[in-house]
Amino acid sequence: MLARVSYVVYYLLAAAIGLVFVFLSELQDDFGLSGTEVGVVASMGFLAALVSQLVLSPLVDRGHTEAVAWLAVAVGAAGSIGFGLSDDVVTFALSRGAVGIGLGLYGIVARKAIIGRDVTGGGAKVGALLSSAVAGFISGPAIGAVLGAVSFATPFVVVGLLLVVPGAIGARLIGRAEVAAAPVNYKDLGALVRRPRVQAALLTQFVVFGFIGVFDATVDRYLTDVGVSDAGIALSLVVVGMPMLFLPPRTGALAERVGGARVVVPALVVTVPVIVAYGFINGVWFFVSIGLIHTTCEAFSNMGAQVLVLEAAGAERAAVGSALLDAVGMAIAAVTAFVAPPLYLEVGEAALFGGWAAISGLAVAVAFGRLRAVRAPSLLATA
Repeated sequence: MLARVSYVVYYLLAAAIGLVFVFLSELQDDFGLSGTEVGVVASMGFLAALVSQLVLSPLVDRGHTEAVAWLAVAVGAAGSIGFGLSDDVVTFALSRGAVGIGLGLYGIVARKAIIGRDVTGGGAKVGALLSSAVAGFISGPAIGAVLGAVSFATPFVVVGLLLVVPGAIGARLIGRAEVAAAPVNYKDLGALVRRPRVQAALLTQFVVFGFIGVFDATVDRYLTDVGVSDAGIALSLVVVGMPMLFLPPRTGALAERVGGARVVVPALVVTVPVIVAYGFINGVWFFVSIGLIHTTCEAFSNMGAQVLVLEAAGAERAAVGSALLDAVGMAIAAVTAFVAPPLYLEVGEAALFGGWAAISGLAVAVAFGRLRAVRAPSLLATA
């Protein structure tokens, strides 16, 4: 029951984040936000999640799971409702940040509880949790498009209220779960960063989440500019996200079986040219075709990176390892989400996506170099 309830709560928190993506052009057109201000709003969820995860993850590994779960649910629900009731850049950004805190904290504490005392089988378990988050991300815009017909506030308030009951149940179940507690502190973060597996995983996260920041902050404006309706944007995002709904449990299990490195490498090789192709979208069908390839690669690269971290961290430091991985992802996503909207307006889509592809290519090359230092693919390896 713990896993099922956690999937529901994580889905709703991710949906609260995803809701806004179909309204980014409205934030400019109806509320008068500039491109830079939209970037601030889009990036705040990532930035707030980054800080909260790094600060509180040692508490989770020490066994203080229930308190962190309650905090995640309360702040996430309040943030979603607050966003719907906002009308200026400050309240939009603060509410967005609150939802990011909820999503980030619930992610690390739910992973810790679901993994329990042993990382064996962790790839599939973490993959299923990721799938629930992706389901929320991609259905969020659809929920926003449907309920947004009532009012701008409606979808945000509804999702926030829906979080309350399953969130309370999830927090209680997480508090009762047996976990591998350890006297973890902030030095463990530095120790993990020095391991080649973790370095490769962090570089993978840099590529994946850096593009997520670019994509999330510009996709609504971009597709609107090429003539796609709000409903068409929402539907295409659902279709594009389908591989991430079904593949992560399988790619996680595969990464656990053959080693995270063997799953990450081919996925990253394909990802870089696909990012370039995003700069030449001329309609919804081209976008869907490129997007399906990209999210398939993401299912492999994301889970490969998570298993690489589990290989190094073990069950005792699963929360700190997850927080470190997520923090790097959130940090680069916050940066790219902030700079992408004004860059899109200034240089255009081809230069924006091509530029990120070039940066990603350099990161991939460095990641490959670190993975050459890793020989043993065992999940229990500690290199």
